[in-house]
Amino acid sequence: MKKFLFLDFDNTMMETEPFAVPSLIARFNELYGTQIPAPLTAAEFQEHFHGQAREGLCENLSAHFGIHIDYATLYKDREWFMMQHLQNAAGGVPMAKGLLEALTELHGRGVTLSFVSNNPVQRALAAMRYADNGQGDALAALFGTRFFEAGDVQKPKPDVYLRAMAQVGAPPAGCVAVEDSVTGATAAAAAGLTVFGYTGFAPDAQAAGKKLTGAGCIGVFSDWAYFPRVFSEL
Repeated sequence: MKKFLFLDFDNTMMETEPFAVPSLIARFNELYGTQIPAPLTAAEFQEHFHGQAREGLCENLSAHFGIHIDYATLYKDREWFMMQHLQNAAGGVPMAKGLLEALTELHGRGVTLSFVSNNPVQRALAAMRYADNGQGDALAALFGTRFFEAGDVQKPKPDVYLRAMAQVGAPPAGCVAVEDSVTGATAAAAAGLTVFGYTGFAPDAQAAGKKLTGAGCIGVFSDWAYFPRVFSEL
């Protein structure tokens, strides 16, 4: 059985994108709406930029629209605003169905869990603090100190995975990743991990599953209760 599991956070472990994406789109349209043919929509963002963030997202927005998108301007006070959105989430921030139980089971079997995200670690910790089931502390504890964020070299480049594997002493052959986006799945596959796609928070799970399979995932699932058995068979 493989012994290392690397997990994306946003919309893989907790449903943070409904809080993050609309506010980013609104900020983008406020700054650049007069320079593009039509305002950026949620559907367009999902199609072209799902899973992207920070400098990498700004580079791809620039290329897509043919204008310069300034990272410092678009992301000004971004994490402060995100904290407010998460804190004010009605009912809390949803945790993926069956996630905590599945990861607790795998952790008990000796599987090393690591967090790997394009977004800042503090955003994930804030989301855990306001988890709808009140179990964010228990989720965070499963990762120990193994929290890795991509910084300025974002997924779909594999750098964050390569760095995470090196720091936890994990050979690619012993590693599995779970991602919800083509961006993340591409990064994990390029780093040599076995990759699964999570579709539990996807607007269209079937369509998302096809995209994830095309990006290198060997399987997809929508309920974490399914995952420990599959992991044990690898």
